[in-house]
Amino acid sequence: MTFHLSCVPPTSSHHAKTIVRVRGFARMADKPALVAAKEMLDVLLLPHRPAAPLEGPLMLALTFTWPWAKSATKKLRALGRAPRASRPDCSNLAKTTEDRLVAMRFLQDDGQVVRLVVEKYWGDEAGITVSIEPWRAQLPVVVVVESAEQALEAMR
Repeated sequence: MTFHLSCVPPTSSHHAKTIVRVRGFARMADKPALVAAKEMLDVLLLPHRPAAPLEGPLMLALTFTWPWAKSATKKLRALGRAPRASRPDCSNLAKTTEDRLVAMRFLQDDGQVVRLVVEKYWGDEAGITVSIEPWRAQLPVVVVVESAEQALEAMR
């Protein structure tokens, strides 16, 4: 299952908490920016939700693309996308998104994810691309050759 959420990815992560008082006790609560990010993700994920949560070990790939920064040069923009080496970090983006996937019943538990790939870019097409696939063993391909010519042929 692969789909693209057309949006400006949130920069608020699951660490965006504040301390509030409830009946005299201190408690952690989500900051308004995190609440808004969760609501946005829920609305965008809803049309893609499977009939039942996916089962078994899963591979999850997340690609976050933000619109180009105003300072991006024409030369950089011509590449189509470029790595974003600034906050938020990949692990926080993944955690927030995984939590929403569990809450929206895409997954039974985020512990099902045995392989996680997270990428973040500046680019032309802003959004979040989500790919969830059943895990499968990825065995290396071994080709036995007897000569250099066979090796070149095997590489083609």
